[in-house]
Amino acid sequence: MKYIAVEGCTLSFRNPSHSGTITITSPASSKVKADNKGVYKSLLNVVISNGTDGSTTSSATGSGVIIATATKTKADNIFVLRIDDESAVITMTGTSMSPPPPTSTYTTTVYISDAGQSKVKAN
Repeated sequence: MKYIAVEGCTLSFRNPSHSGTITITSPASSKVKADNKGVYKSLLNVVISNGTDGSTTSSATGSGVIIATATKTKADNIFVLRIDDESAVITMTGTSMSPPPPTSTYTTTVYISDAGQSKVKAN
């Protein structure tokens, strides 16, 4: 059992040298709530802006999805997201810090590091 991710949850990079702004672009459920906040469900779309891998690339952008690991609990007939659920690998494209070439890429993964509530858990 893990806490269900809700509006206001925190997403973080798996690699601590990576940084950037992670934005959730999928809506939370308007019908299913945990601690009075809409519940997020699979496939959660995320966009990363102003990303960097800390050494070779800056001002990078990318997008991906976080996939639910829940096997029993659903919201709107879709499995809910929980703390520690993570994205598929996201390819980031940005400015090379030491050109040439002018652009470079790296891959990153983001995960739900804080569910945004500590009352409701799910399997």
